[in-house]
Amino acid sequence: MPPTSRSTAIARILLSAGTALVIAATAAPAAQADDAVTPNNSTITITGAGWGHGRGMSQYGAYGAAKQGKSFTDILSFYYPGTSVSDVTGGDTVRVLISADNDNRLHFPVDPGVQVSDSAGVTLTVPTGSKYKFWRISRTSSGRVLTYKSTSGSWVTYKTKLDPKRVWSVSNPSTGAVKLAMPGGSVRTYSGRLAFRFSGSRALIVNYVPMETYLRSVVPSEMPAGWGTTSNKGLEALKAQSVAARTYAARLRSTRPSTALYDLCDTSACQVYKDNSGRAAQSDAAISATAGKVLTYRGSLALTEYTSSNGGLTAASSLAYQVSKLDPNEAYLSSVSSWTSAWTKTLSSSTVQKAYPTIGTLKSIQVLSRTGGEPFGGRVASIKITGTKTSVTVSGSSFKSKFGLRETLFTVSTPAPPTTTTSTKK
Repeated sequence: MPPTSRSTAIARILLSAGTALVIAATAAPAAQADDAVTPNNSTITITGAGWGHGRGMSQYGAYGAAKQGKSFTDILSFYYPGTSVSDVTGGDTVRVLISADNDNRLHFPVDPGVQVSDSAGVTLTVPTGSKYKFWRISRTSSGRVLTYKSTSGSWVTYKTKLDPKRVWSVSNPSTGAVKLAMPGGSVRTYSGRLAFRFSGSRALIVNYVPMETYLRSVVPSEMPAGWGTTSNKGLEALKAQSVAARTYAARLRSTRPSTALYDLCDTSACQVYKDNSGRAAQSDAAISATAGKVLTYRGSLALTEYTSSNGGLTAASSLAYQVSKLDPNEAYLSSVSSWTSAWTKTLSSSTVQKAYPTIGTLKSIQVLSRTGGEPFGGRVASIKITGTKTSVTVSGSSFKSKFGLRETLFTVSTPAPPTTTTSTKK
């Protein structure tokens, strides 16, 4: 499709569910570069679709598939072709870095039943008398020390038989969860135990938690649990998300070196893991319905990446089960709801010049190559920015990051001129 027609491609993909035969075909790469686009009134318009990297399962696409009555296995088969549903192996515990607790201390409130243990098995039940206002574990030159905040507000060392050179953990066997005070003053509750570990000069807080319990805080953080209500008909999407999240965690755990202090982080750099307050009945039901199920490819755990929206086109990679093809599930969803993945962003010439100061005054932007196929001819692989002094060529991913775009599935155009009307009033 020529560049001048690409701006209408996303509308056809997202708003028509009747193109199933075309959509089912694997998209072909664009054959030629787009036309160079010059600024109009010192601005350039970026029109795109999707949100994320586009690889693996589209979460909105999974929702669209579920609303059509497709099962979670149907959804997984579409987004991870060639994979099989298997049972997880490799142990029950997942180790998650609590990245926001970065003050090199582990603070926890006074709470009945809280214990501090070292890795040799020595355990202390923390006292709860009125003299103890708060507790913390800190790092010292000799290892670790337990202190409490007194009624006067000072921190007092509490002598223990715990080995300061071993890893210490905080848990509460009576509740199965422990409260963690964050540097900003808020308090979170995590299931399992919290370990105080050293990494160079830093101290890390690592949550040791059973896999299925871990998922109870991941799935509703990554996909709206409300999709799983009877009226929304999205429970199968939540089941697919449960299997994808479980597989992703199991794969990262299996590939970590034996010296690693944790398996995953708690942010979108891995997958979002919030504390127990975000759990929901619908996501819990989806996790239970798929308990222990993962995706494998030729006997090994698959890399089950997922994205919010692929914009109507899945992204390929070197993995056999990550292929580029048009996605009818997102098209269906946009045809029955007000949701759409299309987006636009206007860039001023000065913004582009500031980002690439060597070019001088911006003259044009040209997409040189793409991967995949429609919409827009595929994802931007390389793009050229030309100025009065020189030009620079960067990857689509770099350009996306530079300007905070949602996806690399976009086209570049000049803004439409403002509409003018002539008054008929006398």
